[in-house]
Amino acid sequence: MQIKLSPCKISGNICAPSSKSMLIRACAASILCKGKTIIRNFTLCDDVESAINIIKSLGAEIEINKNEIQITGKFVNRITNLYCGESALCLRIFTPVVGFFSNDFEISGTNTLLRRNVSDLLQALNLLGLQCENKEYLPVRVKGKIKGGKIKIDAGGTSQTLSGLLTILPLCNENSVIDVENLNSKPYIDLTVSILRKFGIKITCENYKSFFIEGNQNYNACSLDIEGDWSGASCLLAAAATGGSITVENLNLHSKQADIAILEVLRLCGADVTVGENKITIRKKLLNAFEFDATDCPDLFPAIVALAANCKGTSIVKGVLRLQNKESNRAEILKCEFAKLNIKIELEKNIMYIFGGSIDYATVNTHNDHRIAMALAAASVNAAGDIIIENAECVAKSYPDFWNDFSKITN
Repeated sequence: MQIKLSPCKISGNICAPSSKSMLIRACAASILCKGKTIIRNFTLCDDVESAINIIKSLGAEIEINKNEIQITGKFVNRITNLYCGESALCLRIFTPVVGFFSNDFEISGTNTLLRRNVSDLLQALNLLGLQCENKEYLPVRVKGKIKGGKIKIDAGGTSQTLSGLLTILPLCNENSVIDVENLNSKPYIDLTVSILRKFGIKITCENYKSFFIEGNQNYNACSLDIEGDWSGASCLLAAAATGGSITVENLNLHSKQADIAILEVLRLCGADVTVGENKITIRKKLLNAFEFDATDCPDLFPAIVALAANCKGTSIVKGVLRLQNKESNRAEILKCEFAKLNIKIELEKNIMYIFGGSIDYATVNTHNDHRIAMALAAASVNAAGDIIIENAECVAKSYPDFWNDFSKITN
């Protein structure tokens, strides 16, 4: 699928999609409950569909209508294949869950997930009683039953494995302690803990270094509203800062989502930011280069690059090493595709330098990475001519209505 975007002015109001990070975590918690969980304000992107298909395969009863998802938790099937689609979060959340109920299964996925290293997850599971094949990439065979205990993990590459363990260990007979080294993306762990709390689960954290999980806890069904997605909104906000004015609604200003940090980036570069009740208004102003540490919010890199391309001077962003195990090697892909647009990016160990300048027209490629696609759309606003984006359909992974929403705010 190709999308052709012309230089434009940004204006209007848009509603952010719901957070897939929150919704996938809620799906995992829902199946561990007795009773019916009600989930409102949801967006059915590809990754969420993968989560729903997983819990259906495990036996959950699911009803979806326009306003809510009703999930009655049941584990009646011991599945032999945990198919995670293209979702790394589903992989790391549901593998420990399935490992608690099934004693012999294969983990599989598709497309970019098959290129993502999973050794961190498998090493942690081996410490908790599962026997995982000694492999770095899917598919992987897993045997045994997960049990509680005391382990140490390195979370320098991703916090998702820790989130998966925190989700299932409360059901184990034993109490558990997880000592964590190099934890990045701390806000995502805050998000996990806050969602588990809604389901009645208690996790004690000591300075993000140790997590104490009491065994034999019970999940309680609940009703919850999914917040708007700061990750999905970030490129819309960047587009407005460089090309007009936009109000994005359905955004919780007290969110634990890591990518709420886009507000700090927008203020650092000089954008006009107005905060309302569950909404943000961004207006174009003269933008200047900035420095920012994106270690805890690596998904913001594409939006940050689109923003920095329009800034006067060289912006410096820390946290590049967090980008190596995403849907693509995002640092290299951003450098490659923005070079086609006459924007220079240099990479030096953990630092990215983005040289602001005049954005040229070109044909660019998403490399099947949804966040690259949205960043290229934001870059088109001030381009010298048409930008053609190839493989544009990949936005369905997190934001299926992105192109429709983007067209609503461009004129």
